[in-house]
Amino acid sequence: MASSAPSPPLGVATALVAALLACKKEAPPAPDPPPPPPAASAATRCGPGIDVDPGAGEFKPAVTAFKDKDYATTRRLLATMADKYPKSAKVRVWAGDAHLYEKSTDAAADASLPYYKRALELHAEGCPLDEVEHYYLLLGIANAYLRKRDAASAVPHLEDSVKRWPNSAQGFYVLARAQCGAGNVEGCLTSFEKALTVAKRAQRPAFLRTHYSLDDWIRMSARQSEFVKLRLNPGYAKAIREAKKDD
Repeated sequence: MASSAPSPPLGVATALVAALLACKKEAPPAPDPPPPPPAASAATRCGPGIDVDPGAGEFKPAVTAFKDKDYATTRRLLATMADKYPKSAKVRVWAGDAHLYEKSTDAAADASLPYYKRALELHAEGCPLDEVEHYYLLLGIANAYLRKRDAASAVPHLEDSVKRWPNSAQGFYVLARAQCGAGNVEGCLTSFEKALTVAKRAQRPAFLRTHYSLDDWIRMSARQSEFVKLRLNPGYAKAIREAKKDD
């Protein structure tokens, strides 16, 4: 019978066992790869088909509070939505209005301007605005500047407004205020004449919150603080006479 192979020396065998045991040890798991960046959502970007605004049901309580002139509740509700919808220009327009129209003070105008400015920035980035919010954004920021006696800053927003909504007597009237406030009496007179012409035709955007008649605008113009020099211009009385013909 063949003899068995000689056993390896003890030192060699020990080394082999140690090597085998080392091989059996599991290598530490590789670290997980970093997660991919999250896809941009309605909260981070604007674009076609992306909804960045609260739904109608969520937004309705703020609108109701605003119409009830409960501006504190309106601001509270809109502040929550502003955090939840950081790309919503709509929320910021209404928040600006809720600050501006609660009190006729410079402080209220100061509080409203950051909201209006952010809404303009978001809209410029492509975030949507319904027609009604766009209208009141331009009107609101202009009224805030007028309240702060910065008529020059109000003018470009109102010029944009009357280009978009030439059937709004309100737009032309507030533009006239801004132009007179900025020292442009001739431009003021032209805008005032257009306001009366549009009012006489009973034209207006369907979404206006309030509507004034031709006689309303004439009465307001008689005490409008920015119209001091306009009322001294012969064209002011002439514009009123022309507007009231066949009225």
